[in-house]
Amino acid sequence: MSNHDVIPVLASQVFAEHPTSRLACGLLAVDGVPLPGLEDEYLAHFSLRRRVYVDQTGQLSESDILEDGTDRDPDDARSATFAVFENHPDGVRVLGVSRLIVRGEDTPLPVEEFCPGSFPDGPLSPRSVEVSRMIARHETAVLQDLVQWHLFTLMLSYIANHELERTFAIIEPWFERHLNSIISIERIGEPLYVEHYLDYNLPIEINIPASADLTNARRAGSIDEYRAAEPALTFLGRAPHTVHRGAAA
Repeated sequence: MSNHDVIPVLASQVFAEHPTSRLACGLLAVDGVPLPGLEDEYLAHFSLRRRVYVDQTGQLSESDILEDGTDRDPDDARSATFAVFENHPDGVRVLGVSRLIVRGEDTPLPVEEFCPGSFPDGPLSPRSVEVSRMIARHETAVLQDLVQWHLFTLMLSYIANHELERTFAIIEPWFERHLNSIISIERIGEPLYVEHYLDYNLPIEINIPASADLTNARRAGSIDEYRAAEPALTFLGRAPHTVHRGAAA
């Protein structure tokens, strides 16, 4: 399945007040509750997750899909969810999504459960977080990489705004080199097979100060811009085509 085929398109008012902007980036939901006015967009983000993780990459199986057709899991109810939308002639497209799972007092992060050997000093603090369900898709590699960068910048800004702490992720080993070009990461274990993801995965910790430096070196003030805008969306770029408002798919 191609990237074009997995990108959801919906009739949305996201760009109603910014009709010439190309991208809208920001917070989509907190603890499983979409921000007011973004209910349809939140449902569409599940469509992207399903199409990528089940249909395109096979990282999740059909058995992980609920009756409503989503891959919603208990971690969505303790996460901040982010999205990048595109103003496109066909409608509003969901190009990228991600979530930050907040540990809390009693429920370990997935990385603690899947990679217990990476935490010999015991449980993490309640304000530790894990990057999860990170997806960026576009027909062109340049814009796909840009969407990914915006998602990480959004998460870095949220971590700063909410005084969150150590940040982890579980990634495919092949993704490690690419990720090192965007943020600063460190292995906290060796690759191991994770049954839930049907693949070998690598536990990492994200160095937040160093990642913020990399982000601001690429575009000065980007984290502060997102921090100031939260919870509103930020509109960027210029739409290259005239948008047909009535279209949806």
